[in-house]
Amino acid sequence: MNTLTWKDFQTNLDLYPEFHLHFQYGDRQTIFPNYHITEFKLAKIQSVDCGGNSDFWTEIILQVLEPTIEKNTESMTFSKVNSIIKKVMNVMEIPSNAILRIEFGNQKLAMRQYFVSEMIPMKNAVLIQLQDGKTECKASSSCGIPKDAVSFPKLEKSNTSCCSTNRTVNTNEQVGCC
Repeated sequence: MNTLTWKDFQTNLDLYPEFHLHFQYGDRQTIFPNYHITEFKLAKIQSVDCGGNSDFWTEIILQVLEPTIEKNTESMTFSKVNSIIKKVMNVMEIPSNAILRIEFGNQKLAMRQYFVSEMIPMKNAVLIQLQDGKTECKASSSCGIPKDAVSFPKLEKSNTSCCSTNRTVNTNEQVGCC
């Protein structure tokens, strides 16, 4: 999945200060235009997959609050968003390669973090498409589980460093990767 970086987002904010920022999630549902940007969170993630491979990345999470009642108003301009960002940047440094995530929930939907799959230019606005992430095995080549697996084979005890679908020990005991 393509994701938007902080640098890409900021570039668009700087180029089109008069544009309005809209968000779309789910099945063409939009966040009310009278939303409020409540918080920026910087998350430095260090991970180790089931194959023992480590990874590190940074995410910048922009929290958006949707009021309970939609008002017929224009959404925030990029200029307004930029003024909020300047306050944030006075307090913390956001790496340009940080992955932009949007945290959002409302009365019908539990709060969660979305990836930004695209920014779609519209007349005097940009629509940010929010997309759920998916879980995948990052060590699929050593694990034997395809990245797009929907169901898993019964995993047996193995002498390998990770999961194996090969039966190397004759047992009926189910085991996981680690």
